[in-house]
Amino acid sequence: MKVKNFIKDFVNNNKHIWIMSYWVIHCTWYLILQEITMARDPYPIVCDLDRAIPFCEWFILPYCAWFVDIVAVSLYLFFKNREGFVRLYVYLFTGMFVCMLICTVIPMYFDRTGMEMYPRDNFLTDIVKLLQGFDEPTTVMPSMHVYVAIGLCVATLRDKVLGSLKFVKFCAVILCIGICLSIVFTKQHSVLDGIAAVALSVPVYFLAYGLKYKKLLKLVEKPCVIEV
Repeated sequence: MKVKNFIKDFVNNNKHIWIMSYWVIHCTWYLILQEITMARDPYPIVCDLDRAIPFCEWFILPYCAWFVDIVAVSLYLFFKNREGFVRLYVYLFTGMFVCMLICTVIPMYFDRTGMEMYPRDNFLTDIVKLLQGFDEPTTVMPSMHVYVAIGLCVATLRDKVLGSLKFVKFCAVILCIGICLSIVFTKQHSVLDGIAAVALSVPVYFLAYGLKYKKLLKLVEKPCVIEV
């Protein structure tokens, strides 16, 4: 009973947690597209620069750090900066919805034909192979990896506490750059996917941080007090 009351009080005092429910829709949608895209005669996304960029397994580190970055920034803002959390997820989910809609209407995939893959046999290369074994290069443009990385970096820099710490700001920017580069060096995306993500991030940034969202921000008015 105490656990049930704890959960109830937590949700009542942290109503902005309901925003996270869209993750269920997004992940379900993503998995469906992963299953059906290659059977829909998808359009190949590739450019000459993609073939010129060498494969580098070291970039799998920032590529995977993307997942840690999402959890870390989200948890911090959830408890320490509620408005920042809400605005971050307005940015994230708006852009991710647009990315998924584009990939649903226009089936596409990253064409690795003619690219040198796995020139070295080591542990990091094995991780790349494992990733590519279950993550088809579909739903690629715009790159959600790049788009989300930009949003997480911006949210970190805009936070009054984190944004005042030079080391944190430096790490946030370096991680964002590393993630953006990782998509092409691990041959998960085309350069075109990254460019499209940057282009999408600009208008959605102003949408997320320029509007007032009075009704949505009512979710963050109550103090985070939990009665057990």
